[in-house]
Amino acid sequence: MNLTGYLFRGKLYVVDCGVMFPDPSKLGVEAIYPNIDRWFEQFGGVHAYLITHGHEDHIGALPYVLDRWPAPLYATPWTASLIEAKFARRKIPGKFPVTRVAPGGYTQFKDNFSVDWIPVNHSIPMASALLMNFSGKTVFHTGDFRIDFEPQYEPPMDLERIRKIGDKGVDLLICDSTNSHRVGLGPNERSVIGPLGDLMADATGAVILTTFASNYWRIKTVADLCAKFGKKLLVLGGGLEQAIRIADELGFEPLPEGIRAPVDQVGLGNIPRDRLVIIASGSQGEWRSAMSRLAAGEHRSFKVGPGDSVVFSSRMIPGNEKSVLWLMGNFHRAGATVVTSRENPAIHVSGHAYRGEIMKLVELLQPRNFIPMHGTFSHLDANASIPDELGMTNTATLLMENGDMVDLSDDGCEIVGSIDVDILYVDSDSYASMTKEVLRERLRIGEGGCAFISGVFDPGGRRWLRQPEIILQGIEFRPEDGYAGPVAKTTWLDEAAMYVADAVTRMAEGQAGATPEDFEEEARLTLRRLLFGSLNRKPQVFARVHCF
Repeated sequence: MNLTGYLFRGKLYVVDCGVMFPDPSKLGVEAIYPNIDRWFEQFGGVHAYLITHGHEDHIGALPYVLDRWPAPLYATPWTASLIEAKFARRKIPGKFPVTRVAPGGYTQFKDNFSVDWIPVNHSIPMASALLMNFSGKTVFHTGDFRIDFEPQYEPPMDLERIRKIGDKGVDLLICDSTNSHRVGLGPNERSVIGPLGDLMADATGAVILTTFASNYWRIKTVADLCAKFGKKLLVLGGGLEQAIRIADELGFEPLPEGIRAPVDQVGLGNIPRDRLVIIASGSQGEWRSAMSRLAAGEHRSFKVGPGDSVVFSSRMIPGNEKSVLWLMGNFHRAGATVVTSRENPAIHVSGHAYRGEIMKLVELLQPRNFIPMHGTFSHLDANASIPDELGMTNTATLLMENGDMVDLSDDGCEIVGSIDVDILYVDSDSYASMTKEVLRERLRIGEGGCAFISGVFDPGGRRWLRQPEIILQGIEFRPEDGYAGPVAKTTWLDEAAMYVADAVTRMAEGQAGATPEDFEEEARLTLRRLLFGSLNRKPQVFARVHCF
């Protein structure tokens, strides 16, 4: 949920606006994002959104946050295309226009605030660090980055430019910590070419490869290898197709001509199995993704079988272990060979800087103040030790956590307070935002089921015009409850309904001025006590008593 606010001369500038993906226990939740309404209101709204790159944990919350707090959006073309596609899927195209800034470009705002968009290497095209100048105070915000000294497609980070920025002086460096505990330099994107090529060359069946759909460089590498080895490439997944479409629109070097396998030809078996490479989305086992359907044997275009190779050119994101292992197990069951970065680390590289790369950046920028960001507290702490390790005694390091507010002044950096940031949940079907309370109610229903009671009551006559009826959902009776079997269950429901009816009638007789809401609450509590007392159940209970 990456979102950083910079408050300068009464204007709030927001860098990135992302989501976090839920674990399987969050039933029916698409994504999670920060609820910053009361703070944005306190700060007078948002003046502009500056987006470093197009990953979901940096852009995913934009449709929801912008709806409440609209403001101009700025991003590089690849990121802008992803944002616009997201708005189109939410059926709000054109509602929030995006200003496209060329990589390496410059944006000038009022009040002597400006932004230099510094191109960085990452696992998605056109990622940028932001060099922000607040009327003489400079902040270098890295976003997600790495230093790839030999990138396959994009130019490497301009370290000479970084050095010149450091020579002019940087008041604050806010730096990615994701791989701060991994020593040395990370392998570059070019290093996966040989290992992936070996897998393709040795394959006796089809090669099914999955990677993050946003990693266009990996898609391009796979396509180039297909051309080299005379293979056909079948692309399965909307995210992958979107990346290829955006690359074409922005004038990137296209995939090799004639490399794409027509889906209908694959289905007919007109392409020899050992000449086919499939790149599929869903490396984390996302529900109904191409990989999930392939693993379940439900994809209409292809069936994985004995002799095929399934290659995970990706990492397993913490929290997704169960779904990814389910994929692997099903592919093994189908007779395929499964290759992951655990057995063959060279088939995937990270898009985040290792410790040695972070040290290089810190050394070049020589910041007066240093704040680690992105990652667990352990990652932040590991990153915080880098200036000391480099002997940079003039650099002050500050460890921040979510909600911390920092003041950058002539005297340095200090934490001046903290704000409570709640979270909201996005419903998987409607995309509506839900609070913790709504999700908690949903989870209670999922864990304990629910019970409904409804009827029509005449308070004046103290009688039921339609006797209460109870419906149970997700609740099963056990033999030891004494109500096993359909007949016994019906008996319990009839007896419980009569008991509730009597309780409401007694309330009408003994409590003058009772309201319909009072009768409903009495019916709800009575049924709840019955469920716990006789069945030892605690479901969610709902009551509707119509009064005439």
